[in-house]
Amino acid sequence: MLRAIWLTTQNEARLLVRDPTVLFMLLFAPVVIITVAGYSLGSLYGGSANSFWLPLVDLDHGKVAQGIIEALRREHGVTLEMLDDPDEARRLVSRRDRTPVAIVIPEETSVAVAAGGKPRLTLFVDSVRRVEVNALELRIDELCRKITEQARTAAQSQIESFGEAQAITLPGDIGFVEKPAIEGEAVTVNAFDQYVPGFGVTFLLIGMMLGLALTLFDERDWGTLKRLQVSGAPLTGLLLGKVFARFIVGIAQMVLLFAVGWALFGISLGRNPLALIIPTVGISFAAAALGLVVASIATAHDSLMSVGVTISMAMAAIGGCWWPLDFEPGWMRELARWLPTTWTMQAFNDLMIRNQPPSAALLPLAATIGIGVIFIVAGLLRFRSLDD
Repeated sequence: MLRAIWLTTQNEARLLVRDPTVLFMLLFAPVVIITVAGYSLGSLYGGSANSFWLPLVDLDHGKVAQGIIEALRREHGVTLEMLDDPDEARRLVSRRDRTPVAIVIPEETSVAVAAGGKPRLTLFVDSVRRVEVNALELRIDELCRKITEQARTAAQSQIESFGEAQAITLPGDIGFVEKPAIEGEAVTVNAFDQYVPGFGVTFLLIGMMLGLALTLFDERDWGTLKRLQVSGAPLTGLLLGKVFARFIVGIAQMVLLFAVGWALFGISLGRNPLALIIPTVGISFAAAALGLVVASIATAHDSLMSVGVTISMAMAAIGGCWWPLDFEPGWMRELARWLPTTWTMQAFNDLMIRNQPPSAALLPLAATIGIGVIFIVAGLLRFRSLDD
């Protein structure tokens, strides 16, 4: 018994050592995911935080407004830009890549504070970037509290100087109220509005690796593709047929996930639920095309699994499927522009959370299809080179 165990262990070790690709991927796969997650979420654990560009409209022009502006200018990581038009501030937030929050200080804010009232600043917010919005709101709320305390301290000093005969009103609290930057957009967001499409895309990519790529590799390895060619079937037609079949399965998979997400988690399906088919078609095509590429470059069954799953998970993480793109450093966000997952998540966020019309998904669809076409061409060329 012990001898059999020892001999079997030796044999498996020899087989593993003979395949450097598998050895490489055993280390490479976790290193890739750790690197992506570490850079993306580093700011949450004390790393260099993102700088915020913060538009502000001052309609008050009083002492309280001046105090808020001066305090924000002293804030580390906040770049303040003064604007004159609240509508312009709203538009800047709605452009999604500019800023998550814009502040409007209403008229008579200083007067209301002095009279003991409770004025409210207006914050135009991008609900998709809720984590950044919350971070900025905490800082704004702290500044307003400090300004109120300073005003109350000054009022108390006046009371002590003039005595109780002098009637002095203590300043009121300064707060804020959120308003959506885009008309019809919800201010609060269901977390599943992000996670259902995000993890749906992740498992769609992995499914293509386990389905299309593994099937193609096995048929290539067993000689099935060669026998079909001998019978008269063109290689390009065979490959495109398999890609199309998995493309249809991918669409059905995503539709089912959205239906489950709506039934169990109450996710938003946007103005027009059928519009979600647009990004679904794009990512299903790109994922199937990527499976073709991976099947063409893999040299062993085990290495295909490692390479395919690693590429899928890294592409999903960098492309915003697991966390907001704004967590990532600038160089990683630039890299994300070349991934189909980035464009797909942009379209899903626009349709589901920002309540944009179906036309908002057309540019992401074009970008995703374009990337998929590049994958298709690369995979077909690689298979042809193997066939020669």
